Order: sequence, then structure tokens, then C-alpha cells
Amino acid sequence: MTDRLLAIYAYVDDVLKAIDRMKTEKIDVETVYSPALNEEVEEALEVKPSPVRRFVLFGGIFGILFGLALAVYTAAQWNFIVWGKPPIPSVSNVIVAFEFCILFAILSGVAGLLILTRLPRLRIPAHYDARFTVDRYGILLACPPARSDAIRQILRDSGAEEIRDVRS
Repeated sequence: MTDRLLAIYAYVDDVLKAIDRMKTEKIDVETVYSPALNEEVEEALEVKPSPVRRFVLFGGIFGILFGLALAVYTAAQWNFIVWGKPPIPSVSNVIVAFEFCILFAILSGVAGLLILTRLPRLRIPAHYDARFTVDRYGILLACPPARSDAIRQILRDSGAEEIRDVRS
């Protein structure tokens, strides 16, 4: 069983110091709350690129295949031969495949975003503080109960204004 602590900070520099200290202490930082996107915090947390891009890639590939299959099936089903052109025209199929590529890439990207971020979130976590959307930063971390006091001291030393226990 681990304790969960929420530390509230006023300055991003203090948050960066705390994240670096947690790395050296081998403590898991679960979440960092920030009023705006901050690339320094992402670098400190070593955030990996989003896997949503894979959803977009596979959606685009599926869209191309679906568009080509639909165009070929339609041409073969109705067998319209116009002015001696081949029954299954290739140039117009490229346009259809491109349009379906874009459509399916967008739809699968949105679906991937919703799935991976677990949206919509119907309830706000109990530990969330409304100040995180205005001017404060928060670090939620898990630490072993035996080291809880030491971690609290590290958080205070790094500039935490407030430290709370979080119940799961």
C-alpha cells in the first residue's frame, strides 16, 4: 500500500525542482496539474509522444483501402463504360482513396484521443483543486508509507505551499 500526496506550488521552477528530486528519490509522479501547457514540465517528466498518431496512421491506411475497395466495387457493379475508358478507372480512384484516407484518419484520431484520455470524464477527482486552472501547479505522487515524512520534507524544501494526503 502506498500513500498518495498532492503538493501545491505557485511557481513552475519549484515544480521542476520537485520533479527532479522525485526522480532522484525514485518516487512515481502520477500527475502534474498545470494552468497551461508547459514544455519544461513535459521534458522533466520525459513524456513520450502520444500514441494517438498510430490511430491516425491506421485510420488513414484503412481509409485508403476502403476508398479503393468502394470505388472498384461500384465501378464493377454498375459497369459504366464511358468513351472507351477502362471499366475500373485508376485516376478517379486515387481521389476517392485520398478523401476516405482523410476522413478515416480524422475519425480514428478523434476516437483514439477519446479512448486514450478516457474522456468524457464525468467526475472530477476528489483531490483536484480549482486553483490548478488559474495560477497554481500540483504534483500528485505515490510514495511508500515508510518514506512519507521524508518525501513531505523534500516537497516543502522544493517550495510546496501546501501538501495534502489523498485518499483513493
